[in-house]
Amino acid sequence: MKNTLTLSLFASSLLALQSNAREQVVQLEDIAVSASPVHQHQAYDVPAQVDTVTSEEISEKQSASLGKILEDIPGVNSISTGSQAGKPVIRGMTGERVKVLSNGSSTDSQTYGIRHVHNIDPFLAERIEVIRGAQGVLYGSDALGGIVNVLSAKPLFAGDGKSLYKGEILSEYHTNNQEWMNGIKAKAAEGKIGINLGLSTRSAENYKTPDHPTWNPGDPAGTLPRFSGELPFTNFENRSANLALGYEEEWGNIVLENTYWHSYQNYLGHTPGNATPPFEAISSAGQELSNNETQLRAEIVAGEWLIKPGISHTRNAREAATGTPYEQMESKKGTPDYLDLQVKRTDAKLAVIHPMLGIFDGEMGIEGYTKEQILREGKLAPSADEKGVALYIFEEADLEEFILQAGLRYDRRSIDAPLDGNNAQFSDVFDATNNSKDFGAFGGSLGLTYKATEHWNIAANLTRGFRAPSIFELYAGGIHGGVQAYQRGNPELEEETTLGADLSLRYKDEKSRATLTFYRTSVQEYIYLENTGNTVNNLPEMQNQQTDARIEGIEFAFETHIAEATRLEGAFEIIRGEDTKNDRALPLMPAHNARLAVHHDFGSLWQLKNNTLSLDLKYVDAQKVGGSYEPFAQYNTMPFGSADTTGYTLWGLGYTNDFELFEKAGRFTIRANNLFDKAYRDFLDTYKGYALGMGRDVSFSVSLKF
Repeated sequence: MKNTLTLSLFASSLLALQSNAREQVVQLEDIAVSASPVHQHQAYDVPAQVDTVTSEEISEKQSASLGKILEDIPGVNSISTGSQAGKPVIRGMTGERVKVLSNGSSTDSQTYGIRHVHNIDPFLAERIEVIRGAQGVLYGSDALGGIVNVLSAKPLFAGDGKSLYKGEILSEYHTNNQEWMNGIKAKAAEGKIGINLGLSTRSAENYKTPDHPTWNPGDPAGTLPRFSGELPFTNFENRSANLALGYEEEWGNIVLENTYWHSYQNYLGHTPGNATPPFEAISSAGQELSNNETQLRAEIVAGEWLIKPGISHTRNAREAATGTPYEQMESKKGTPDYLDLQVKRTDAKLAVIHPMLGIFDGEMGIEGYTKEQILREGKLAPSADEKGVALYIFEEADLEEFILQAGLRYDRRSIDAPLDGNNAQFSDVFDATNNSKDFGAFGGSLGLTYKATEHWNIAANLTRGFRAPSIFELYAGGIHGGVQAYQRGNPELEEETTLGADLSLRYKDEKSRATLTFYRTSVQEYIYLENTGNTVNNLPEMQNQQTDARIEGIEFAFETHIAEATRLEGAFEIIRGEDTKNDRALPLMPAHNARLAVHHDFGSLWQLKNNTLSLDLKYVDAQKVGGSYEPFAQYNTMPFGSADTTGYTLWGLGYTNDFELFEKAGRFTIRANNLFDKAYRDFLDTYKGYALGMGRDVSFSVSLKF
């Protein structure tokens, strides 16, 4: 099946590339990316593998899940929990190995858990850039798999004596879980001063799976899910706001920006196996999360030099109640079931772009951060202090047929968990011999693009990355309600290091583009979460361990006009992860997958323009857990569900049009996901052991620009 699927997609793309030679079609839009700090390039030209999701595409995805918005990019998947929580997986790496940035600055959303959501509202972004492959030279530790850079809109500047404004309002509704989203983004400028404002709210009831027989006590063991239909404790609500103020002069510009995000979430769980009656639906945890981020950044022109200072401060709070929905969390305060964990983090960076020196121009910089984690109540992760500093240099040479990029970086990081106060309850996890840790390493990258012909180029990258263990990986010790497990850190963990290489063949003309990429990454001291086989309070115990690993894969993507009004796009990914020390598969590896979509523009109909119909399918292959040590593997030994998943295909159908209202441009979208209401389980869905994936969802959205 996998070989047939691969050959079919290759054949489709080649036929499409041949067809467009006979058609006079619309030119595909090129998008500049910021993968190089020195020059603005098209994604096609830079050595790194870069994809951009624009604000229009974010709105069309109709989701608050960062992972879902990005999962159509080849090599990118999503670890999902319900309809909002989705963590990006890039080339088989997730969690702390994928660095999520806010305008190029590090974020800290306490996303160390498998189900923890990034505290970002994609609606407020102007665009999201995804760079696959280790990017530690520019972005530091944790960028082993790649980076996700969430970029907000830059303030407008009108010039002396001038003013202007523009904006957008959006409303969205989903039938499956009665999800409502309403948002507004606006920009205004008066002379050299610009201001941006964004607001959004989103709320949803429980979501529904396709109707399917479920396991009940007394039924024989098998693979029936425990829950289907409406899944209780899957509702959520969140709101966010963004305000930016900018000023521009001949010497450069300065921007002050604040972003606030606040969310309530519930997670579905089930009673332990010895309960009476067993396996009833419960709230595994309710959560209240908030993130308040302030950034001050500037670009200062000093002759041929450009100086870019920046500082950001983040306050992140996580309150959770094990076994209790968020609507009743107040009642659990002061009990062992309640967790109140706060993080305060300050990042500072000074980057300098120098003029041409020989054949190179580039950027050098110094950056550092301090982080204070405060356990105010409960027991899961201790209070701890963390700090880091780094020096880096990145150079680029544009030599007509070649673009060469090279960089070198040194990172130093220290973590200290005091033994007094609330931390005394973690005496079974760490003590005076291991409560302070220091890590440091060099990282580097070398990338080359060769422009072989007008339409073809070849890109190659060689990278060495570094990642220090997090506070949570080192020192966690308590019931993690969101995943119904007792989680234990490992203070003896060492830093991860990677050596990776990729090679890409790329094609582009006015009508088509395609990329085929091969990659391989070796990881020394790979940190993973292992199911120890023990139980604590009737919950499985999981502890962080280390091994050596190798991840390799193939990515292919294409986009082409097969007729003047018809566009075809597709992609596939083949991936394998291996624990080379123990000769077994790595945990939580994505399944092979592929997608294909066709979009046809029917033109104008009455006052409606660009009436476009889209049909798409996504195929996901079967996948098995690496072994009994893998998280959620216990469902292979329970009377219901399964940790392994079978292959499935989902279809989608969409329609969009553009219209005018009061002389303002608007867009209407209706889309059906899981069109045929297929019962399925995804390997990276953390509910897979006891529930199905979301059933048919028909969504509607209307936007109006002003």
